[in-house]
Amino acid sequence: MYKVMINSNISTLYAENDIAFIKLSNGPKNLLTEPEFIDRKNLTEWLESNKEIKALIITGEGRHFSHGADVSLFSDSSCSDNITEKLENAKKLLDTIENLPIVTVAAINGGCFGGGLETALSCQFRICSPKAFLGLPEIMHGVIPGMAGIERLAKLIGKEKTVSMCLSGEILSAQKALEYNLVSSVTAQKDALPEAIEFTKEIIAGKSKLQIECIIDTINQTLNGIPNASKGKFETVLKQH
Repeated sequence: MYKVMINSNISTLYAENDIAFIKLSNGPKNLLTEPEFIDRKNLTEWLESNKEIKALIITGEGRHFSHGADVSLFSDSSCSDNITEKLENAKKLLDTIENLPIVTVAAINGGCFGGGLETALSCQFRICSPKAFLGLPEIMHGVIPGMAGIERLAKLIGKEKTVSMCLSGEILSAQKALEYNLVSSVTAQKDALPEAIEFTKEIIAGKSKLQIECIIDTINQTLNGIPNASKGKFETVLKQH
C-alpha cells in the first residue's frame, strides 16, 4: 500500500511500508529533461518526516530505467550558463542520494545511459534485468558525463575500464556490466524491480533504523575521508537495544 506520494514533472516518490521508491517517468525512454529529477530539498524533507524509511529504490517506468538527458539540453552553446546550474543541482541531488544513511538500490531495466547511469551509480547497489544495457555515450554527442558519473565510475570499476567506457561510449550488456563490477547482480526475470524489492527487504529485515543509519553513515564518512567515523555509534545503538 502506498503511504505518501510526491510528484515532479519526471518522477514520483512514494513508499511501501519501510521502503521508499523514486520512479522516473518521462516518455518511453524516461529522459531526464530536468537533470535534477526530483527536488533535493523535497526529498530530504520527506525522508526526515518519514523516519521509518530504511531503504530507497530508484527505477524507471516501463521498459527503460532512463536514457539520460535530453540532448537538446546541450545542443545550444548559448545555454551554457543554464546548463551549469542544472548540472550543479543534479550533482547535489546525486551527492545527497549517495550519502543517505539508508540502503539505496537502482532497479535497472532496458536502457540505462548517460545521466541515467550516473543516477544509478549514486546508489549502493545496482540490480539489472538480463536485457539491460548500460553506458556513458556522451562522447558521441560531443560532450562528457556531467553529473559526477566519471568520478563514481572510476571508484567503482577502476581507471582502465572507466577511460575505455567514457572515451569509446561503449554500451555494456547486463552480463558484461556484471563482469565489470558495474552492477551487483543480474536478475533471472525480465523485470528487475521484484528481485530488487526482495533483495532490499532481506537486507533490512530485522535491523533497526538506527543500526542501518549508523553502519551506512560510518561507511559514507570513511569514504569521504573522515577518520574514526564509527566513534560513539556502538554506544548509541547499545542504548537503544
